Amino acid sequence: MNRFLDLGLAPGDDPDLRVRKRTSVATTVALIVAGVFYAAVGIVADRPAVTVFATIQMVGQALNLGVFWRTKRIVPAMTVTVFLGLFTIFTGMLTLGGLTDSNGNAVWAIIAPIGAVLLVGARAGWPVFAGVALIVIVAALLDPVIPDSQVLPNSTGLVLTVINLLGPAAIALGLVLLIDGERLAARQQSDALLLNVLPEKIADRLKSGERVIADHYNMATVLFADIVNFTPLSEVKSPQEVVSLLNRLFTKFDHLADRYGLEKIKTIGDAYMIVAGVPLPRDDHALVAMEMAVAMHAAVADEPLADGRKLEIRIGLASGPLVAGVIGEQKFSYDLWGDTVNTAARMESSGLPGCIQVTEETCRLLGDRYPFVRRDAVEVKGKGPMTTWTLDPATLPA
Repeated sequence: MNRFLDLGLAPGDDPDLRVRKRTSVATTVALIVAGVFYAAVGIVADRPAVTVFATIQMVGQALNLGVFWRTKRIVPAMTVTVFLGLFTIFTGMLTLGGLTDSNGNAVWAIIAPIGAVLLVGARAGWPVFAGVALIVIVAALLDPVIPDSQVLPNSTGLVLTVINLLGPAAIALGLVLLIDGERLAARQQSDALLLNVLPEKIADRLKSGERVIADHYNMATVLFADIVNFTPLSEVKSPQEVVSLLNRLFTKFDHLADRYGLEKIKTIGDAYMIVAGVPLPRDDHALVAMEMAVAMHAAVADEPLADGRKLEIRIGLASGPLVAGVIGEQKFSYDLWGDTVNTAARMESSGLPGCIQVTEETCRLLGDRYPFVRRDAVEVKGKGPMTTWTLDPATLPA
């Protein structure tokens, strides 16, 4: 069945078009099945005209599917489907007692404009509705002159009424499921894109209608990492090699951030920024940020370079208060502000290659968990001489 529904698909079709094409095939098949029932009613009730017109509709729809299979073009296929459907509805009203006595035959007309809009596009809705209005008006004008002898017997008419109610209801349900499926798919895609740039908690607040998001955090730890001598390295490598290297490293860092429950803020060139304790406060923010930093050094050490050179990074950490919020309306950005953020950036830029440099506050929060080495009178841009603490991850036990 799945292979049959795919008969109109082409290799370049996008997901939305694939759904519409598959639904078009299913709708056409449903109309053919309805034609079988109509033909059977015509035979049982001795109404040869009903059987003939139902057979014309079935053969026409089957040929239409064959052409659709060859051309893969949905608009012509659905145009023929709608035309044959309206033709069958009109002839059914003429051969089954008229507009009022054709056992609900006109109910099929309701799904025509709806299907046209969903399967072809909004522009197709009004022309199809005009066609429906035309056949209904003409049938109403002809209704007084249609002989009563064409009205079906009560029992046969009852069966046809059931078909006329259940058939359109089933097709309408399928079309509604198509709408709901596309709505859910669009929502999931939108949510996924939003979560790629915003923390889940912040994304939920935006979706709930909150427009200005700015939060103060009493204590968090910010981490900045930068690849040592990346500019000279990028000058001797091709653009593809440079991007591939950054992609591999930053993907490793992203996985580590997920493992430790940290929030990636952004990348700037070859720099990587992350925070612990935001947007979900946590007491161990300094510890998990430090564990992340050590793991990042290990990830870089495992990254080989073709020319045999050793790849190194500098990492800086700072702990303290900061502000976090969302800026922008079209391209959202979740960012951090405050002295803690600036200090973390300075810890990285003034640090030593292959080492982790932290502020006194971060060192105090970590206690004696790591063998830090004190550095006095470190000249930090914008702050002057500072006492910092450094750690060489290579000195840690395996």
